Amino acid sequence: MIGAQAVVEMLRVYGVKVIFGVPGDTSLPLYDALYQVAPDIQHILARDERSAAFMADAYARLSGCPAVCECPSGAGTLYSIPGIAEANASSIPVILLTSGVSLAGEGKGTITELDHHKLMEPVTKWSSFLKITDKIPETIRKAFRIATTGRPGAVHLAFPTEVMANTFTGPPESLYAEIACSQFPAYRTRGNSKQIQQLAKIITSAKKPVIITGGGAVHSGAGELVIQLAEHLSAPVVTTISGQGIMPDDHPLALGVTGDNGYHPHAHQAIEKGDTLLYIGCKMGSVSTVKWSKPNLINEQQIIQIDIDSTMLGNAYKNTLSIAGDSRLVLEDLIEELRHQIQQADSSAWVKDLNKQRSAFWEQSQPGLMSNQVPIKPKRVVDAINRRLSAPSVVIADAGTPTPYITRFLKLRGKGSRFLIPRAYGGLGYVIPALVGAHLARPEAKIIGMFGDGSLGMSAGELETLARLNIPALMIHFNNGVFGWIKALQSLHSESRYQSVDFTGGDMAKLATVFGIQAFHVTTPEEMDSVLDIAMDSQSPVFVDIVSESEVADLPPVYSWEQAAKKLRAN
Repeated sequence: MIGAQAVVEMLRVYGVKVIFGVPGDTSLPLYDALYQVAPDIQHILARDERSAAFMADAYARLSGCPAVCECPSGAGTLYSIPGIAEANASSIPVILLTSGVSLAGEGKGTITELDHHKLMEPVTKWSSFLKITDKIPETIRKAFRIATTGRPGAVHLAFPTEVMANTFTGPPESLYAEIACSQFPAYRTRGNSKQIQQLAKIITSAKKPVIITGGGAVHSGAGELVIQLAEHLSAPVVTTISGQGIMPDDHPLALGVTGDNGYHPHAHQAIEKGDTLLYIGCKMGSVSTVKWSKPNLINEQQIIQIDIDSTMLGNAYKNTLSIAGDSRLVLEDLIEELRHQIQQADSSAWVKDLNKQRSAFWEQSQPGLMSNQVPIKPKRVVDAINRRLSAPSVVIADAGTPTPYITRFLKLRGKGSRFLIPRAYGGLGYVIPALVGAHLARPEAKIIGMFGDGSLGMSAGELETLARLNIPALMIHFNNGVFGWIKALQSLHSESRYQSVDFTGGDMAKLATVFGIQAFHVTTPEEMDSVLDIAMDSQSPVFVDIVSESEVADLPPVYSWEQAAKKLRAN
């Protein structure tokens, strides 16, 4: 057995079923080992390394298992950075394998030579350069352990040519997996029992408790417990964008998204008026708190934060109580403790008032959601998807045009439905490759991707991958010929001095048909409705190119933008 075969055998014993990557001259031993040692591991050829990392990111989010991607030395490693950085900052366990040049060629100007491990250190949880073939098993075990424990994240292993090609002389019994780390979060941490008792007393004495869930609660699989806790307390639940979908949107206690981007006014109202705010798996960053203005420090609210990463506790606010632990385990213990507590306050009247506000909001939104205006309003597109969603569904969005409309108007229903969006760095080009990873992780779910022109321009090559693999994904392209998010900002803050935001539009359906994908170009709501009826039932990829309204024509529901627009009107 050579080193590359030992690597593949280690992945096999960890239960890895799929690897995403792009071949290169330095990765030949790895590809040959996959062919010879593990024909049961499916290798997914991506069209660039960034896409391979995005595929792995989506796969890990939906499968609950660490995902593996690989790329060759030099440019291949450079191209993988956006996807790996996004996964790490979003607490997603992705393991990147890079194959480097020969150790004998170090420092001699060898083509594609690059210090991979140093390059990856700032954007991963751990980056290692392995120089001894016999250390492959223990190094891969460490990689899986670091990726899946504590706050999950991305790790990177660099293998020079000699390590992959040399003979592995270690004992066969060293090729074993640490099974607990084949899923995440691994080795979950319980919260301090006395602190949980204290939390139970605080939350039961609150008159207006509010639960705020983030991506950490989703990754922990705490959704059912969040619902149990909310129903026990009669407490409204609001979510960050990353936490969206943790409970069905039609639940009477689900008040929608808080923060800046695509917020629900009644969710903001809950946070502003609640006397006790319980944050679960939420970093409390700039978007979810509208640059730390919601909650407002002058309101003297009790703030409680539960997070698996103790370094995030009290990082943004002065907490009344901080609990370090896995969201699911902490909620299990809290719910058990609440059975021994006497409920001192009834918040149902307050929740009833919030639901009145929610009903009024949706009633006021109906004209826009049902608009027959041309170009088509993005909110009209989201509503059309809502009316056709079945359970389970996975909706994936890019930053930019779709985000505020999806976070405000998307209604996920049914157990097992999820919403994915890259929120750490907000990079474009995520959706199309993510559809591949999403389908491989959740083949039973309907997969829908929503993205704008900017994103398409950065990931159009992966249309070929979707066609080659016959991924039955529905792609919704918002075609407005502009970097709409940036143009809207220029409208608000640069007095409409537009610079380098417009580009050539056109019928993008033709682009998809080049790759053999069924595609439609629609310009009216009536056409869109007819096409979606066909597309939702397809068992092959479908690309729907929708000529849509620009953000400049109708300001999206972004709280900070709305406040800036008010100031402009006042002046």
